[in-house]
Amino acid sequence: MELTTIKTELIKVKAHQKRQDRIMIKLFVFMGMVILLLFIAAFAAQLVPYDPYAQDLMSALQPPSHEHLLGTDRYGRDMLSRVMMGGQTTIYSALLLVGVITVLGTLVGLFCGYQGGKIDSLIMRISDIFLAFPGMVFAIAVAGVLGGGIINAVVALACISWPKFARLARGQVLAIKNMPYIAAAKLSGSRPTKIIFKHILPNIIGPILVTATLDIGTMMMELAGLSFLGLGAMPPIAEWGSMMSDGRSMLQTAPWVILAPGCAIFIAVMLFNLLGDTVRDVLDPNTKKEKLNWRRK
Repeated sequence: MELTTIKTELIKVKAHQKRQDRIMIKLFVFMGMVILLLFIAAFAAQLVPYDPYAQDLMSALQPPSHEHLLGTDRYGRDMLSRVMMGGQTTIYSALLLVGVITVLGTLVGLFCGYQGGKIDSLIMRISDIFLAFPGMVFAIAVAGVLGGGIINAVVALACISWPKFARLARGQVLAIKNMPYIAAAKLSGSRPTKIIFKHILPNIIGPILVTATLDIGTMMMELAGLSFLGLGAMPPIAEWGSMMSDGRSMLQTAPWVILAPGCAIFIAVMLFNLLGDTVRDVLDPNTKKEKLNWRRK
């Protein structure tokens, strides 16, 4: 009986190890793809085959060819070059936005969750107001007040996106703030800031990182959406959303003008979402258990 139990446990351990190995392989593959994407975006100015802003009306609206792999737009600008430069604007603006809302929301959530009291209630009610409005509608209103520009679009989206991270961080803090090791840190005379950043933050950073990674694709689409509406990056700056807006009137006559940046957004968002899902599998064991139970059913 004991031998059978040992064999069963060994089988479970091996199966678990195989699952872990598959997850780590996926993590390295998707991380490699994302790093390649970031590299291309970062060094787009050196990698582009043509000047993305140079106009050549004699070459306007040329279909994809060996000379212009993705064709040209209405001003004769090479679409491949503009897509590569647009990636620099779109991707790094999204990364900046996610970084801002993650840091801001996490700090607010840490403070509210640890201190509690009236300030916590007030800030949480403010976050409820932000969360009650449709996010994109509120962002359009803020961007409309601030005016066009990619920085203003980042500010507009940051204004309505931080409450999610504040809520997440606060909930995690409330779950562990009464744990024995936190009580021991208080009894030892540690300052609240030391307790928050040394004892609490390292234990709640996992879910925050997962949410931030998954949010990159979402923020990328929302930034592109604002640019599509004329509230983000302004022409002639290469940005995927504004490029799609520029090409929507030529969907039937020159579809490559809108399809090129559209496909770029799809690929970038898909890669970041796949990376986020894999990071969640690595950092959140509860999610992995739920997936396994769902598959068995």
